[in-house]
Amino acid sequence: MDIKMTEKVRHLIVDTSGFLNRPELREIGKNIYTVQNVVEEVTSKSQIRKLVVLPFDLHVKEPSDESVKFITEFSKKTGDYHSLSATDIRVMALTYQMELEHIGSSHLRTEPHENRTVNFTKQSTESPRDIIGFYIPSKK
Repeated sequence: MDIKMTEKVRHLIVDTSGFLNRPELREIGKNIYTVQNVVEEVTSKSQIRKLVVLPFDLHVKEPSDESVKFITEFSKKTGDYHSLSATDIRVMALTYQMELEHIGSSHLRTEPHENRTVNFTKQSTESPRDIIGFYIPSKK
């Protein structure tokens, strides 16, 4: 994906995949931020090398408890909570917090437009389906 911007964003919050897959981050944002959880997710030697030699200053900043609570509650209302990791929530909370600090809240929703209910069902191993990438042993 090519991103062509005439002006850099002032504050860019990035998750783990952003650091590992987007080396041109400094061309997108003036100030690059992340949370400590993202730094801790980088575990392989090659990934650590990429993170250590970033061509820009990385600001590690933690979101406030209030921002984490807001994102957690909002994601529960949208039905997304169960699919988010703690790191995802913290990255979104930092984004939310910095939006409040630098832009304000008048353009942000405090409630989702529509509540969703996500139902999880357990697949029976009695009648396994062919799912590419998964092995389901037959019961004997």
